Amino acid sequence: MVRTFIAVEPSDEIKNTLVAAGCSLRGTPARITSVQAPLMHITLKFLGEITESQIPKITTALHDIRACPYQITVLGVGVFGRPPRIIKAEIRDGEATVDLARQVDALLLPMGIAKNLKPFSPHLTIARIKEYSPALQPKIIALKNQPSFGTCTIDEVVFKKSTLTPSGPMYETIAGVKL
Repeated sequence: MVRTFIAVEPSDEIKNTLVAAGCSLRGTPARITSVQAPLMHITLKFLGEITESQIPKITTALHDIRACPYQITVLGVGVFGRPPRIIKAEIRDGEATVDLARQVDALLLPMGIAKNLKPFSPHLTIARIKEYSPALQPKIIALKNQPSFGTCTIDEVVFKKSTLTPSGPMYETIAGVKL
């Protein structure tokens, strides 16, 4: 079994800007883990554990994606959970990433891979909060007031393998599909 997901990745410039944003969250009693640049991505679909025999079928299906390269702007910061558990950067792209996620769902459905039931919300995770402290709130608000983390072109969908290790996940690209 292989743990996998399908995603798009922002530019290195945006990733590095978001890493700096994650570092700005330090210095409070909250326990947080910032996401490192090589691990940043916008998940289109988390597949979880799949068999090795599914990999070529999924790769072939992804080649049926019909989309052109498009621009994303990363701006705004939000949180998931109460108390917050995830600090995320929001994506503006005229619904292009939402469309990609819908296509991926539709292409994988014939293989018995269920559609996502939750509404899709494209985002980039900046940090995970292990233990929340109210002292973190002013730092989150400061990030919310930042005008933009950058703009870049998305021109590829990637199929990734995720290996969980004691020091965090490691990602390996199985296949990339150009838009």
